[in-house]
Amino acid sequence: MITKTFKVKASTFRKLDDPFENGPSKKYVFYCKVGDVPEGIPMATNPREQKLSSAVAKAIETSLCSNDGYFHLKNRGIVISASKVVFNNQKEEVTIEFDDNALHGNIDGGHTYKIVCEHKDDNLDQYVQFEVMTGVEDIIEDLARARNTSVQVDEKSMAELANKFDPIKEGLEGMPFYQRIAFKQNQIETDDETGKNLKMIDAREVVAIINMFDIEKYDAKTQPTQAYSSKAKMLTMYLDDPEHYRKFVNIAPDIFDLYDAIETEFAEAYNSTGGRYGRKKYAGYKDGAVVGKSKFGQNELTYKVPDGLMYPVLAAFRTLVVDNSSTGKYEWYNGEEPIKVWEKCKCELTGKIMSFAASIGDNPNAVGKDTNIWDLAYMTVMLQK
Repeated sequence: MITKTFKVKASTFRKLDDPFENGPSKKYVFYCKVGDVPEGIPMATNPREQKLSSAVAKAIETSLCSNDGYFHLKNRGIVISASKVVFNNQKEEVTIEFDDNALHGNIDGGHTYKIVCEHKDDNLDQYVQFEVMTGVEDIIEDLARARNTSVQVDEKSMAELANKFDPIKEGLEGMPFYQRIAFKQNQIETDDETGKNLKMIDAREVVAIINMFDIEKYDAKTQPTQAYSSKAKMLTMYLDDPEHYRKFVNIAPDIFDLYDAIETEFAEAYNSTGGRYGRKKYAGYKDGAVVGKSKFGQNELTYKVPDGLMYPVLAAFRTLVVDNSSTGKYEWYNGEEPIKVWEKCKCELTGKIMSFAASIGDNPNAVGKDTNIWDLAYMTVMLQK
């Protein structure tokens, strides 16, 4: 018999009896902090092999490591079959017993479980949901099959099938990161030289970033905060009128060059004002060591910049976009490249962003959703015109 113990807040633990009278099953649902998840839960009951290099696994890992506090809501969680579950209310501990490895163990969420175990010592402030069932030994195969059905083809893949991404492709086809844009679900591309899988970029994020520069939808009083909070909403907006996005063909490459400049220079710009970006827990700073690569340019980073800080800064440069009535395309105000304007105001801009972030508890996720900081960033860039 294998026994595993979880630390669980009493307020998040729920027991559900079988709705049928004298039914044999019981279900227990709870949240467990990632660092408290025990290793060694039996996996023989899971019908899938866990390929941690897959696009799905990478997406789970990215969501977990974002440390945004929403993993327990975004992720479907982990489903377990067990012989016995005991909750100690005083110790706030759940003890789970596994008597038979062929009948008890992980049924669904194997990728999530393995990725959580890999990062359990990273001091992440994230939780994962567990759903534990007892008395289901007689239907274990049917249960595992039902819980592991393939996910429905997503809206993004259907859009690619209908060639609805052509307007975006027209503007970005020559960009170095173009091959890494995942226009279809679970799309994987390999490096021609190394043969290794490339780190893919979800097409919904590309759409969201471009949407932030739509001067027909947004102005100084209306900010595209949904680009940060709901990529799905941005995709829906795009699919309502894909041809509209041909207006961005001339400025799209500059938008993503600007994104890369901001991501690689944000921390140093703030530090030059006397700030200490490396002290922020989300900075990932490790004594000057490389901690990642920029999203689009794949340049080495010694600091990480969360999307919650990136998006308001990037969107502020929408104030430089004008509509050329002759060509029907967007272009930059007075023909000035936005990256040059960034050079002029990056110290002031990053200083304001970081000051605001500090005032609300240094929570990048809260910054990304606060229209006040989007307004402030927008006005800062507008004054450079």
